Amino acid sequence: MAGDRPVKRRRKGSGATGQGGEVLLRQRTDPRSERRFEPKASLELGLTLLGMSVAALRAGAGVYGQWFRGEEAASHPAAPYLLVGALLLGAAAGLFGQWSMKPVRVGDAGVAIENGPGEIERVGWHDVTGLLLTEASLTIQGGGTVLAIPLRAHLPAASHVLAEARKRVPGRVVDIKEGALPPPDDAAGEVRPLDPPQVAGLHCKATDKLISFEADARLCGRCGELYHKDGIPPRCATCDAPLR
Repeated sequence: MAGDRPVKRRRKGSGATGQGGEVLLRQRTDPRSERRFEPKASLELGLTLLGMSVAALRAGAGVYGQWFRGEEAASHPAAPYLLVGALLLGAAAGLFGQWSMKPVRVGDAGVAIENGPGEIERVGWHDVTGLLLTEASLTIQGGGTVLAIPLRAHLPAASHVLAEARKRVPGRVVDIKEGALPPPDDAAGEVRPLDPPQVAGLHCKATDKLISFEADARLCGRCGELYHKDGIPPRCATCDAPLR
């Protein structure tokens, strides 16, 4: 997943560094990316659409049989049953059916679900408090937000989320066994660039200093945690990545 990997920088001097002297500190304007996954059509969605289609046909037949057979013909005796059946079937599909699956994004900015045009619900890696895997979904918890990724429609996305979480915040994935999901497919999803994050008005994780100017911001390249340029610790306070 080359498009999702944080930019690594090599600096001279002493301090906590990664293997080969690599550090994982980045500028706010450094390139970032994410993968966007479209949902796979599911059986539940097909059954929902089929149910609504049958309900519409029954409703049309019932209306015709009840009121539009002509003045010389009485209403059809089956018309009330068709109308009641259409009402019940439509209500069941509306309440319990699966109407749509939303695109999922995974990358440097964390995990996100598109709720609509321009409406994205996101959990950054530094905000993740835990992941829960069931037979039906992979759930990401963090920052007061819970995102559930259905496995039937979004297995490739869930595999990428789990793999990224193991690299970026491994301490939050301790309850999910290795091999619980298929390995991520590098060909899955569409890699897209990310805009620089809006950080003015936020606070440094290490010093709690206000980020008054976006140029003063620095980010952990692994989990995205935010730091002021004058308060960068040797290692990230959230994911323990080497920062200098």
